[in-house]
Amino acid sequence: MATRDRQQEPAPHDGMVTGNLSTIADIDPVNNDDIPPHQTPLPPRSWFGLREKLMALVMSVAILCMLAAVATFFFVSQRSMEIAIESHLASVARLHAQRIDEFNNFLRSELQLMSNRTQLSKSVSSYIDHRGSDALEQTNQLLNDAKRSASFIDNVLVYGIDGKLITSVSAISQESQELDVTTRDTLLTNPLITASVVGADGRRLIRAGGPLMDGRRVIGILVILTSMEPLRVISGGSAGWISEELIITETDANGEPRPITPLRFAMLEDVPVAKLTRIHEPRSSTSEERHLLSGKDYRGVPVLAYTHNLAQPNWTIIVKIDQEDAYKPLRDQRNLWLGLMLTIFIVTAAIAVWLSSHFTLPILHMAEVAVMIASGDLKRRMQHPSRDELGMLSYSVNRMADKLLDVSSELEIQLRLQQDRAERLNEQLIHANNELHWLSRTDALTRLFNRRTLDETLESEWLRATRSKHSLAAIMIDIDFFKLINDISGHASGDECLRRFGALLKETAQRSGDFIARYGGEEFVVLVVDADLPHAMAFAERIKARLADEAIPHPASENGPNVTVSMGIAALHPSKETSPQVLLSLADQALYMAKSRGRNRIETLSGH
Repeated sequence: MATRDRQQEPAPHDGMVTGNLSTIADIDPVNNDDIPPHQTPLPPRSWFGLREKLMALVMSVAILCMLAAVATFFFVSQRSMEIAIESHLASVARLHAQRIDEFNNFLRSELQLMSNRTQLSKSVSSYIDHRGSDALEQTNQLLNDAKRSASFIDNVLVYGIDGKLITSVSAISQESQELDVTTRDTLLTNPLITASVVGADGRRLIRAGGPLMDGRRVIGILVILTSMEPLRVISGGSAGWISEELIITETDANGEPRPITPLRFAMLEDVPVAKLTRIHEPRSSTSEERHLLSGKDYRGVPVLAYTHNLAQPNWTIIVKIDQEDAYKPLRDQRNLWLGLMLTIFIVTAAIAVWLSSHFTLPILHMAEVAVMIASGDLKRRMQHPSRDELGMLSYSVNRMADKLLDVSSELEIQLRLQQDRAERLNEQLIHANNELHWLSRTDALTRLFNRRTLDETLESEWLRATRSKHSLAAIMIDIDFFKLINDISGHASGDECLRRFGALLKETAQRSGDFIARYGGEEFVVLVVDADLPHAMAFAERIKARLADEAIPHPASENGPNVTVSMGIAALHPSKETSPQVLLSLADQALYMAKSRGRNRIETLSGH
């Protein structure tokens, strides 16, 4: 309504303004006594005029901006620094946790490799049953061979199912003479890394153990003791800040944490438990950085830290840095900001004085001339609550601004509508293109990839396997007596069988790299990347077991009441001289062998 009312006011009369210019030019704008009687005298000038207002405005804006910048800087920088520190410490902790997990997995694999040795199981079993010295001597020989095969192994021990030591390769400490009940019961069922123990020479060692089997009978516990050197190497690799330190701790029998890796800033090899880091949550309950901890470490120095707990073994990774080191960039920036703000304040004050002294004088003269031009009927239309010179000109400026604003608002509305329409059309086009691309690559019935996509994927996987020199395997699957389903139950039942079997293949795939496609009719192909015949055979066995559980009915199969499949598996190492189709040809030959030998079976062929 305000805009519409302003637009209805009459425009200034150009003739009045032009007619008064020659008269006003000769008038002294300061002395009202010289103004002709037919003209309106100038209003009294306010003591807080444009010059003073401009100076106050510039200074106020400068001060407010600096205060806002300071407050925002300290708030945002503090939070950003803590978030960056937490992110760094968390990534370091996760990285080292992954390295420790890899080392522990390697220990488990070595332990499994030793426990699977038939000769070791037989010799230990013979010693337990007959207590013969020959069996014990053979056991020690096998353990020595296993120790020499891996340089990182410090000792290999065999315990009975009662937890008492049977034999060991090297000397052991009193602590390792007998396993406690909890450790014994745990190692009799699952191979795992339990904790660190003290060796015969006083060094701390990592203990990994698991059940020793003779067939299906548990005959004892096999334990490997390894050096702590891998953990020392892992804990010594963190160097984000100068004071950054990584500590690996475990909980002792009293429930207190103790370090199992050397402390970087400690004078001794080990520090008593009472001097270990005690890190607590920040006091502020509203802090979003709940995972970033603060406190004092074993040196009594304030630190920021992040902890990561390992499920197995029960170790804790602590990554910490000194608060002084962490917040040093923030302090440097704060000092820089204070210097800059002081400089800006001085420069702004000088500019404000200069602007008020030089740039306001022409504006004052222009305003005084405008008042004289507006001495007629146009004077009322130039009224403004302010008594300074800019207030005398504000009416015309506001009116032009209102018109421009109305036009700009209308243009913005139209532009927004056109942009929204264009975005909707673009989204529809992208969706249609994606749908078309997906339909061109998949089989409409089973929703699996089609033959064309299979050829493309086989070509790319072939090239990748050629570069990596890994094996590539293919499983070709044919539904047994599928034609009888269509002939007896109809094509609808056949289509339903294909859909269910395709869904079954999708559910059976365990790796994201495994590729499943419908080859044609009732034939399917599975590409198993980075896999040899045993891996592909295991995949095929899962498919066969899953199909048996699914129990898809078959009206006239010679293999039983449910649907069965024949599978041919081929694996080879791709090369540039061999065509990818050779793999499918071998798999097809293996499938033909499976079908010719009675169906419902798996046959394999291996290329060179």
